[in-house]
Amino acid sequence: MTRLETDLDRVLATDYLAGMADRPLAEVRAMRAECQRAETAVSFLRRLVQGRLDIIHAYLDRREDEGGEVDMQELVGELGAIMAAGPPRPAGNGRLPAQLAPDLEADDLTVELDQVIDAVQVAELPRMSEAQLRSAAETLGSFEARVSQQRRALHERIDRLQAEIVSRYKSGGASADELLT
Repeated sequence: MTRLETDLDRVLATDYLAGMADRPLAEVRAMRAECQRAETAVSFLRRLVQGRLDIIHAYLDRREDEGGEVDMQELVGELGAIMAAGPPRPAGNGRLPAQLAPDLEADDLTVELDQVIDAVQVAELPRMSEAQLRSAAETLGSFEARVSQQRRALHERIDRLQAEIVSRYKSGGASADELLT
């Protein structure tokens, strides 16, 4: 089990936020920071999955349009446009993470993704059958959906923790002076 999976299991557990109102403010802030770190890692992983999915879809589209032969050099040359265009993404709340890359080792994030299709296999798309490509795309789509659900759950936790912090300042249970000490 990777460090990310262990962190996610803990912060996404149903009892993670239990007793939040009775916890010290420093602990609530630490929990929010922990959820934000996990969200950064999950968002990064989601972008990796979407990138591989975009490449497979672009390859399949070209293969169909060009009668089976795809110029891989041309495809590689257009990766920037392919990744920027990609299939439509579900509407989200448009959060920009404070940190764009996670503080985890890349291996922690990509173990499961690489089991579906690793970077070497992406380079070998022409050797894959239509069924293999469609299967990889379907598996990546399911993986992306699961990662997106985890990301939404993390956003909900971050929002609840932030609301608790704000509530304490509004009610006088916390003071801005504490931030300066």
